[in-house]
Amino acid sequence: MIGVEDLSYYPYYDFASNNTSFSKVIFDRFAQENGHQISYLPLPIKQFPKWLYEENIDFKFPDNVRWQQRNNEHHLPIYFSDEVVAMTAGTLVLAKNKDKDPDFFKTIGIIAGFFPTLWAKKIEQGKVKLYEDSSSKILVKHLVNGLLDGLDIDLAVANAGLQSLQIQQPLVVSEKLPKQIFAYQISTVKYPEIIEQFNQWLVKRREYVESVKAQFGILTIEPRQVNNQNP
Repeated sequence: MIGVEDLSYYPYYDFASNNTSFSKVIFDRFAQENGHQISYLPLPIKQFPKWLYEENIDFKFPDNVRWQQRNNEHHLPIYFSDEVVAMTAGTLVLAKNKDKDPDFFKTIGIIAGFFPTLWAKKIEQGKVKLYEDSSSKILVKHLVNGLLDGLDIDLAVANAGLQSLQIQQPLVVSEKLPKQIFAYQISTVKYPEIIEQFNQWLVKRREYVESVKAQFGILTIEPRQVNNQNP
């Protein structure tokens, strides 16, 4: 059983509904080709640091080495896969605002329960207000309507929201604000041998994984060096 977040971050994952997603296709294919039975348990994101210790799950997704370094109060060994998918953490804006300086931004939208690493200092200083919502589509709509100055969500997620809302308004990653590249990984405290098997499968099936990314509109990250830092 894989513990997953009980919200939609499509196209990366959407386990709280019956919709498919990039990660579900990848994990289902891995299980099928390696003789595993797999199920998914949506869990509250606010309890994210405790999943591996307090929930009856075998694996956790998404996870990241840096996130657990900060949250691993139990000090148990956690085993992480190689990157399942790499992403860019930046600030999405309307195309016309891609060159705006940092002082332009007064309101930033983010998925409820996510941590606004790139904006934490300015939020703490009271220079930026954070707007949280569990729906990426609502956040995208607010940005397009001028109610927010930027979004701290992934571009592929925003593009999926635009398509669902039938809004033809291009969004881009700000050119003037910091960016980080990080990875989604799968983790376990119980089955390191399955993690190793999954890593080997990722190498063997690299072309397939890339084709699934393209299928779901997930852009290849450049450069490929990953900074495993919480977005």
